[in-house]
Amino acid sequence: MPLPFILAGLALAAAGYGVKKGVDAKEDFDTAERFNKLAKTKYDNANNILENKRKSTDTLLKSLGKLKVSIYEGSLTNFVDIFSQIKNVDFEDNLDIGLLNSVSEQDVLDIKNVVLEMQEILGGGVAALGSGALAGFGALGGVGMLASASTGTAIASLSGVAATNATLAWFGGGSLAAGGFGMAGGMAVLGGIVAGPVLAVGGMMLASKADEAKHTAYQNYDKATAAVEQMDSACVVLDGIQRRTEEFIDILKPLNDTFEEYIETLEKIVNVSDDYRAYSQSEKEQVMITASIATTVKNICDTAIIDADGKVTKISQQVLQKAKELTQKLSEV
Repeated sequence: MPLPFILAGLALAAAGYGVKKGVDAKEDFDTAERFNKLAKTKYDNANNILENKRKSTDTLLKSLGKLKVSIYEGSLTNFVDIFSQIKNVDFEDNLDIGLLNSVSEQDVLDIKNVVLEMQEILGGGVAALGSGALAGFGALGGVGMLASASTGTAIASLSGVAATNATLAWFGGGSLAAGGFGMAGGMAVLGGIVAGPVLAVGGMMLASKADEAKHTAYQNYDKATAAVEQMDSACVVLDGIQRRTEEFIDILKPLNDTFEEYIETLEKIVNVSDDYRAYSQSEKEQVMITASIATTVKNICDTAIIDADGKVTKISQQVLQKAKELTQKLSEV
């Protein structure tokens, strides 16, 4: 065969091979683009759901924080003012107050102390606390925590527990107080779960990298799937925190309403006489029942809903159960 025809045949074969490689590269790029889009859509959808739950959880925690502050400002302060006027209170009286918790002098003193501390904190008004401090107060309880947060102390330094601080900061969208624990890069730590942006989908590569682009897209999809699983788990944790927060709000509101009614009755008793020894048996019982309610309300306000791992605490369930039992007994009095 003449040499020119041989060269022509080789050229055609090379051209055909080149066309096939080009087609293969195009298919690989199409596959890469499809999987990258699937990965991004999958990730974005899960992230949007998680973001909405974050916002709703933050709103609930702030609502609980505001409720706690209003109780300290209102009923607990009124209780302390009125109870402090009573002289010669005998906490060792054998009174029949049903299954309500007995009250000690230390219990009442603790209530007085936190009320005084709260009054100092609220010198600048509730607005001075900031929404982050209110969310933290709702989640962690404890007037000491609120005092530190309201002065601009970094939340990360309050307990030394990074996971809880990061979770609370994440609820608030970045920081819980001045210098708080910011969630750089969208990272969220919640119940031991780490969820954050994992996709780094680049543009088209050179043709020689088509196959690599396809495998990178597969990896992106796998990363997105793993991230979605983490975010789904985080949503479950958030659902639990929301339920517990709602339970606290649902028990605190009616219990505080009942508490205020007892305080009104207590005030009427004190207006007649401030000497506990002069009270009738029913009046003494009224004093102790009111103090018992005050102790329970204060305990609820002080109880943390989330723990160091960002999970719902067991103690919050126990406190909630005792509050329900108290509410039931008060309805029978």
